[in-house]
Amino acid sequence: MLNTASQIQQQVQLAAYNSFGVPAMAAYFADVRSLGELRRALEFARDKNLSVQILGGGTNVLFVKDYAGLICHMNIQGISHLPESGMVQASCGENWHEFVSYCMNNSLYGYENLALIPGSVGAAPIQNIGAYGVELAQFLVEIEVLDRERDAVRNFSRAECEFGYRGSVFKQQSSHRYVVLSASFKLSAHNLPNLDYQALKAALPEPGITPQQVYDTVCRIRRSRLPDPAELGNAGSFFKNPVVSRDKYDALQSEHGKVPSYATEDEHLVKIPAAWLLDRAGWKGRRRGPAGVYERHALVLVNTGEARGEDILLLAQEMSSSILSQFGIGLVPEVQLI
Repeated sequence: MLNTASQIQQQVQLAAYNSFGVPAMAAYFADVRSLGELRRALEFARDKNLSVQILGGGTNVLFVKDYAGLICHMNIQGISHLPESGMVQASCGENWHEFVSYCMNNSLYGYENLALIPGSVGAAPIQNIGAYGVELAQFLVEIEVLDRERDAVRNFSRAECEFGYRGSVFKQQSSHRYVVLSASFKLSAHNLPNLDYQALKAALPEPGITPQQVYDTVCRIRRSRLPDPAELGNAGSFFKNPVVSRDKYDALQSEHGKVPSYATEDEHLVKIPAAWLLDRAGWKGRRRGPAGVYERHALVLVNTGEARGEDILLLAQEMSSSILSQFGIGLVPEVQLI
């Protein structure tokens, strides 16, 4: 039903707004297509003393229960760029993969390693998305946000965003004080492929690798390893890769043999692939009722058809407990629980 005075919908089913496809009901829902609409929706929530959840593409969330407040679905569209400078600005509602494709088609290079990552441009900087050796933060210049406390638009520089591994200042503030409106990037007109990720490098011919080849190869690898949410509900990698001390890593290798790892900015810390831990624990392909683990990737939890959010959460908790018991390492969800 529609509240015509404020254009706020009531009792909206959210299954179509999250890539897990799990059912959950929003008491109030606004499809936001402009800054003005966002301000009116937030005013509506203040008047009714409602909690507010900002939602992008819904590809990194798990609804574990109905939401009693207002869901603001950010759907502001638009891309613009200055060809001479390599600067490009994208509105928060733009699809991330389509934005990367736009950059490729306009000879703006740097993000081809992040092709086919699901979600929106507005959600991407919140968790500093990354894949195959590249992170969003590398080419971001600034983010335009609405400061809800001051009802004012302001810009955050890359430094002010405080980017880290799958995180930023925006992810740290649980109250959603800042709502991302757009993001600006400076990309390159030159071919500088990032082949730090060994699996990607091995799949590409040498020499003379082009950005288009990197883009196509990343898409092919992702399609072969990850299920399409339209066919099998999922949110990609459910857990973050854990970071452990060098001593802990050495102890793991003593007990389990060769353990894959990635370097971090701190030489005393090591990042371990969560997928490797889950593989060793035998989680790939296992089911718990309608919730399961993807048969090709142990880091991907799936909705096999009729799962609810709590079914997937219980499975995730069981997986995390088993890794803590077997390896002494805690797994932290990358997916936001709502």
